Order: sequence, then C-alpha cells, then structure tokens
Amino acid sequence: MTTIAAATTTPALIAQTPAANDAAGAKLFLGKWDEAWAKHDAVAIAALHTDDAVTVNRFGTVVRGKADLTNALGFLHGPHGPFHNSVFPPLELLVQRSIAPNVAVVQAKWQNPVMRPDGTIDPASVNDMIVTFVLLKTAGLWLASEVNLVNVEKMDLPFSNPGQRPK
Repeated sequence: MTTIAAATTTPALIAQTPAANDAAGAKLFLGKWDEAWAKHDAVAIAALHTDDAVTVNRFGTVVRGKADLTNALGFLHGPHGPFHNSVFPPLELLVQRSIAPNVAVVQAKWQNPVMRPDGTIDPASVNDMIVTFVLLKTAGLWLASEVNLVNVEKMDLPFSNPGQRPK
C-alpha cells in the first residue's frame, strides 16, 4: 500500500527539489499517458499507476487498485468498448506543484467524447475536462497514486478562468 505521510519540511529541503525537473517529469508522465491512450492500451495505461491507485472518473465511479483499473480500461478501450475508435487530444499541463519530496500534484486540461447514459459515445461532441494526478516518484519513475477526472462546466462569473465562459 502506498502511503503519503505528513511531514514537516524545512526551506533547505524544499530547495533541494528543483521545480524544473519536476515539471519535466510531469510532462514526461503526461506524454506516456497520451501515448498509451492513443494506442488504447489498457495495460500500458495501468502501468502508469501505483498498485493501490485510486481513480475517480467524471461520472463519480471509483476504481481501486491497478488490477481493477486494468479491467475497467480494458472494457473502455476494448473491441466493444465505447472508446475503441476514439481519438483523444494530448493532455495540456495546467499546474504542476511539488508538495513533498517525490510527491507532485499535476493538473491537465483534456477532452473526452461525450458519453451518453447508455454507455455509448457521441463522436461529434466532447467534454472539456480537468484531470488531477497525485504522482509519486518511485524508483525514478512518476506513477499516479490518485487520478480524478472532472468535466468543466461553462460559467460566466467574475472569477471564471479564460476558456471557462460560455461561447
């Protein structure tokens, strides 16, 4: 089981974690994610996760552990799955933040096809999404311990981000 323990850090310790290397690691992770999704390779996608990873998809479904994740992704990307013929744009890094040595939170913009309540997709429509990854550096590799995918709802509020307002 992977555990993230609370720890006190000193400024010297924080300074030892170069942000540029963490950003490069985040971009490398996102590139591997994009490559695996483009190939519809459930095993390769799952390999980017810790054994005890938890994923919450945009519909609120919670998937625990790499084995269950591999099964869920195998269905979604398999020959009869809704994503089998889908093309996904690359993730776009929005925020990368080191929160402890070897622990980073990465948020990326993404798009997925609209999925209807019956599990089929509408290939002509996409959902804008934000994907949040909690990444752990293990044996020199960044792996997702937590993944949370949410659809972006269009809003026109004084504090709305560019691109969040309705067109």
